[in-house]
Amino acid sequence: MSGPIHFEDEPGARPDALPIQVPKPALIMAAFLIAMVFVLAISARVFGFGAFKEDQTAVIAERALLFADAANGGITVTDATTQRVAAELGPNSNNFLRGALRALTRTRDAAGIGADAPFRLVRYVDGRLVLHDPSTKGSVTITSFGPTQVESFDQLLMQRPTP
Repeated sequence: MSGPIHFEDEPGARPDALPIQVPKPALIMAAFLIAMVFVLAISARVFGFGAFKEDQTAVIAERALLFADAANGGITVTDATTQRVAAELGPNSNNFLRGALRALTRTRDAAGIGADAPFRLVRYVDGRLVLHDPSTKGSVTITSFGPTQVESFDQLLMQRPTP
């Protein structure tokens, strides 16, 4: 019962067919294409080709803010300059603000930076509203997400602290 195992040819296989061979020029071109992709990707990273950069313009308004979780599930916003409460955001509200903060604080957590470093909310002359994290150099351009989100952050920028 024991003996060599015999495999049958695939149905439709021709015994006289030549093995598949990729032409050498095609392999050379594929290797060249892969090398060029790596060279372009590395040079773009080093020299900034294709990178999106926001031109820095003059600042109209700026405010340093600290964000902390409140006991009721909301967010307490404190003016970092005066140490006074700037706003109390209720639970289950301001989802975009929560998302923007979550994105920036994730980077802070990875770098081991605590919540005591303030964020900067900045309105530029060109109309951009940007939430900067000076600790990690990260930022979220609020104006990219529409008027509703701009309005919620504008309120934080313009609200005066409560005594």
